Amino acid sequence: MREKKHTLKSSLALAMCMVAVPLMLGCVEKEEHHYLGVHSFIVKTMPQDGQFGTADAPLKFPTAFSTSGQCPENETCYDVAIGAYAVDIEGNFLPDYNETVHINAEPGKLSADTVTFTNGVVGQWTRDANGKPQTLLQGVNIGMRYTHGTTRIWVEDTDRRPATVMGCLNGRITEDKRYCEPTLASGVSEEFTFESQTIKMLQYNPEQLDGDSPLLKEYGQLKALKGHDLVVTNIVSTGFYITDLGDPDYNSIFIFTYSQPARVEIGDRVCEVSGGVAEYTGMTQLQFPSWGIQNKERSTAEDTDPAPEDGEQGAGSCVDKKTGEVRPCTDEEIEAMNALVDCSNVYYDRQLTKEEKKAFAYIEPPEPRVISPELLALKAADSKAGATGYDGSKLRTNPVQTNALERLEGSVVTIQDVRLSTEFVNCDDNGNSKIESGTAEAECRTKCQSSGKRCTELSNLENYDQWLAWTLDGNAEISVASSTLIADFNILEGCYSWIDISTGRKMMRCPERHLKRLTGNFKQILPGCSGANSASACYASKFAPAMVMSVIEPRIKSDLVPDEAFNKKSEEAFNRCISDTRNYGCLETCMNYASFCTCEDFAKYRQDYPPTDPSMPVACP
Repeated sequence: MREKKHTLKSSLALAMCMVAVPLMLGCVEKEEHHYLGVHSFIVKTMPQDGQFGTADAPLKFPTAFSTSGQCPENETCYDVAIGAYAVDIEGNFLPDYNETVHINAEPGKLSADTVTFTNGVVGQWTRDANGKPQTLLQGVNIGMRYTHGTTRIWVEDTDRRPATVMGCLNGRITEDKRYCEPTLASGVSEEFTFESQTIKMLQYNPEQLDGDSPLLKEYGQLKALKGHDLVVTNIVSTGFYITDLGDPDYNSIFIFTYSQPARVEIGDRVCEVSGGVAEYTGMTQLQFPSWGIQNKERSTAEDTDPAPEDGEQGAGSCVDKKTGEVRPCTDEEIEAMNALVDCSNVYYDRQLTKEEKKAFAYIEPPEPRVISPELLALKAADSKAGATGYDGSKLRTNPVQTNALERLEGSVVTIQDVRLSTEFVNCDDNGNSKIESGTAEAECRTKCQSSGKRCTELSNLENYDQWLAWTLDGNAEISVASSTLIADFNILEGCYSWIDISTGRKMMRCPERHLKRLTGNFKQILPGCSGANSASACYASKFAPAMVMSVIEPRIKSDLVPDEAFNKKSEEAFNRCISDTRNYGCLETCMNYASFCTCEDFAKYRQDYPPTDPSMPVACP
């Protein structure tokens, strides 16, 4: 820091200036300054294995800290010894500096937050004739974790400290004279080169397998890497999913673009994608993204116009966006086409031809992973093991199951033998597109979704395009989203609707319908974790089973494979029932009791509960 220092020369200049004021327009005092205290730190490190990594031979992504010198099984660790010494603004060693300061890795985390300077140094050093540190002999052992790409360790003095009777070494004291302001001195280590980011680095949390991303709130940047082909597996109304074919699990992530992204197709090769790493309802995603797809322009969530395409007459011709006709390219289009993304050089040592680049731009999406009904059921943990949820109850979800599902987050999965909702009710009484908690609306929704009723709240379907389904074996509940993107599919087709006289609510009954197979991208939704970057840890295994939603986002029409034989028979039975419009007939019974929507069920119901009035029908006509 600095203070004014008036020399004899400056005092004489001031006196001369005062005498000469009547004769001069003005006079400027010349000042000399000097700075007190620590200005920066010289930081040196000694990797345990002697390796700092290079672009051609990067260090492995460390996922854990060593314990007693041992790395946990199946994890990767990286340890380094750190040393430092304090200097003033002129680089002079400061042996009287004795403070504790902060250390951090950018990017990444360290096993310690601080180091302490003793007599101006951290660690043991060789000294020159004047006592200035020269070579680090022994440093403080620090573990590095979640470090990727180019990484450095920073040493920073950023804390206020109580003032002494002598004041503050750096001359900066608070107005109340109680504290010394931080010097803001800093130093940075040598450069380390770790592996570039992969999706698994964003998804895999070794401390809490179904927990938040270890890189939460950091900048996520995925780039084309040999052995890590990135492919688009789904496009939905708010973004798209990508999968890394180089990893068997924790290999998929959602790119949140706020609206349906332009210029993105299933099977596209992704060369780069970046954005903020966030958690939304327990799901890892990249937000505020930008991305580059092979043979297409770089894009952001705000882009809308499609990129120009090469015409068949060569690079100087373009396909008109409106007419589809081939025409000469404008200067702007040629400039844009020259900026098309191309990451083929990562995989090939030669320049690809135009046709080879077209073929290179497509990757066959991975085959869906089959999820068993038992895995989706999320049964409660064994109470004998003393397992409790975050609220002290013994009804939290089974960590074994939630961890297994976490591996599949964002991946394309298949669930076999699924039944669809047969009942729908609109609980949004005031029409504001949300269900008010603590009201009759909330009671209506709870009644609709209560155990044993295959019911979907209708406003949720209309506003968010989500409906409920259940597995035939295991009765696991599944929420199916974004189905309107699938051509020719309508969950309400063939259903019967009416307005309930007593409540004024729209009601619907549908025939029993089954799917042989339901495919799409998978996500676990935790309604209690809506914050994108919540300060509290959020993971599925701390919630009661009823709080965790398993959501499937289909991609194409063939992702929903109906059981046509069963559905045809069921629809015929349902239509026969709703054709019975007599008072107390099958339709009226169906409207009041959702489980009795066939003539066979109606007849059995009347047999078990005979009508009190002999004129009431007991079977369909």
